[in-house]
Amino acid sequence: MSTKALLVAWLITNAFNAFSQGKKLPITETIGTNKTTVFLGYELGEMAFNNFQNFSGEFGLKFKNDNQLRFVYQNVKLSEKHLSSNFARNVDGENIRGLMKSYEVFYDYQLLKNIYFGASVGYANDYYEHTTLAESVSNLSPTVGFSPSYRETDIFKIKGLYFHLAVPFRYYFAPLEETQLGNSKVNKHLLVNNIWFFIGFQF
Repeated sequence: MSTKALLVAWLITNAFNAFSQGKKLPITETIGTNKTTVFLGYELGEMAFNNFQNFSGEFGLKFKNDNQLRFVYQNVKLSEKHLSSNFARNVDGENIRGLMKSYEVFYDYQLLKNIYFGASVGYANDYYEHTTLAESVSNLSPTVGFSPSYRETDIFKIKGLYFHLAVPFRYYFAPLEETQLGNSKVNKHLLVNNIWFFIGFQF
């Protein structure tokens, strides 16, 4: 089983266990506060896989009940090395690079301390091109999705410093169809997921 599959299984299992228990920890044991707070984070997962080209991050509100409203912006220049690796599933073959751009709004419900499950709406703009041939494909689609995630605040005992590990899945209403570029293939984009690792501050 791949690292991505193990991570997804771990997040979903924890979310299901929290839901099946049907309760949250007492408020004194949660990471929340008595007021709505603002947070801002930089995404390291997709950025690190793609040599930190362009930008990906989140901005949001954490409510008194510990639920969250988040806006996530991705504008990641996808490297040929990453797309041709076994870890990436969007492309089969080599000599393909691209641009992954998306705008999404998430509402995350806290199932248990640190464990969230969210729903999203947004749109995705995908672009792939061959590195040596004048061949490319692009696609723009509205999306809906969901995301299990894990969040901790005050890490390293620094007040407000947080990390947020999320595995969002999104459904494309106008899917990018399977496309051949040279000897490589861009796979169909219908249900697409990422691994996001945000580091930021809650104010």
